[in-house]
Amino acid sequence: MKHNLSKTPLWEKLVGLVGFVLICLTVIYLVWSAFSNTHKPPNIHFSVVSIEALEDQYLVLVDVKNSGDKTASELNLEGRLVSPNGHLQRSTTQVSYLAPDSNQRVGFYFTSDPAQGELTLSPMGYQEP
Repeated sequence: MKHNLSKTPLWEKLVGLVGFVLICLTVIYLVWSAFSNTHKPPNIHFSVVSIEALEDQYLVLVDVKNSGDKTASELNLEGRLVSPNGHLQRSTTQVSYLAPDSNQRVGFYFTSDPAQGELTLSPMGYQEP
């Protein structure tokens, strides 16, 4: 008695092989990523995008970037503006969630023109999610 065994087509074997290779590469990448991550704390950088004059105040739009390895949640930010006459103004805002290598745009309001004074932006604190 002869058994008629059907053979698997070549294209099906190739698709299975490609899937197997992709799964192996994914596992290798995840293991490498787990061991190569330096776990640096959030490293916050600021980039002023624009200064807009409104009716009775100025809006400073800023891109905030996290170049660290950890996520920052409830990130408190402060903008300080020292006018040419020495008057200090402060403006604060909060970013709910800033993942590693991500950006978020925020705004700071001031009553004096930031282009005429000295603007300083700084992170004040965060929580780990």
